[in-house]
Amino acid sequence: MTTTETFQTVVYTSSPASELALDVFRPTAESRHCAVLLFHGGGWRAGSKEAVHAQAAALAGSGFTALAVQYRLLDAAAWPAPLHDATAALDWTRAHADDLGIDPGRVVMQGHSAGGHIALMTGTLDADRRPAAIAAYYPAIGFHRSDTPPAPPQPGQLPNVAVDDLGRLPSWMLFGPGSAQDDLVAASPLDLVDAWFPPTIILHGAADRLYPFRSSISLHQRLTELGVSTDLHLYADRDHAFERAPSMTAATADAVRSFLQRTVTDKAEIDDEARRYPFPPGRP
Repeated sequence: MTTTETFQTVVYTSSPASELALDVFRPTAESRHCAVLLFHGGGWRAGSKEAVHAQAAALAGSGFTALAVQYRLLDAAAWPAPLHDATAALDWTRAHADDLGIDPGRVVMQGHSAGGHIALMTGTLDADRRPAAIAAYYPAIGFHRSDTPPAPPQPGQLPNVAVDDLGRLPSWMLFGPGSAQDDLVAASPLDLVDAWFPPTIILHGAADRLYPFRSSISLHQRLTELGVSTDLHLYADRDHAFERAPSMTAATADAVRSFLQRTVTDKAEIDDEARRYPFPPGRP
């Protein structure tokens, strides 16, 4: 275990080929005894756990134990390796609940972009392995068939990511050419969510030029139809990865805190409060 002033780096799984680590940010406010695992973006092919350190620190400042997780990228291992890594990190966190000072029933997954897809996919695990809740920042919600990637963008240009009417991404982003439709469905949260899916908060910039926010609307609508507790936060004039700006780091972490209080850490008390303030006012 390597220690710095703000976090500890721990190997959570290893094999002859690699070791994978996570960075533990302990609460800097009164502990909520709740862990949040964070997964970075980068199109499943780039990025590192350090990319979500600011978000982890913000959650720690609200009393959560935050863990920034390293996972295998596609140049190292094909999908579903990133999901297997996320599941291993989830299992490791629950097994080390006493050391982390958390309730093993209060483990939340948070992901950004491709990491949001990974976080959502953990909500489709067997019921007894699913996280307590999910926070998904502008997540990939599914895939449509598209075997041929566009030409690489010129310097300073955005990639040409052609989403369909539901906001699903082209399959080449996660799979190779010739992928079977069953493989796409098996990696698409929009197709896999059910009535027992964990409570989910979705955060998206309304000016996102990479993943248009209709993807998050599609997911929110589907979860609502299933009766899953879900919030959707759209941020005006904000593009992809908007939460990296310090003001947005704070604003989105506060939204996540509020949602987790309502659905995980203080659910009984806040549900009781809601019953005491019914609509219409004055109703018994």
